[in-house]
Amino acid sequence: MLSSRPPRPIRTTLDLANAGQVKSVRRRLRITNADLVRIVDKIGNSLTAIEKEVELEKLAAQQCNARDATTTLE
Repeated sequence: MLSSRPPRPIRTTLDLANAGQVKSVRRRLRITNADLVRIVDKIGNSLTAIEKEVELEKLAAQQCNARDATTTLE
């Protein structure tokens, strides 16, 4: 009797249909579900690309906040 192994998940891509994957990625990156869906629509489902985009967006937000803080102090 042949027994086949269950298919192994692809660990480099995100499956939006898998609630467990979505939840773990959202928690790890500290983003909302809407942000995750928006980023996946924009970039694709590669986990490394998603992580880089989140880092870029957070960095851009920090720079905008710093710029706003300096303009209000002047």
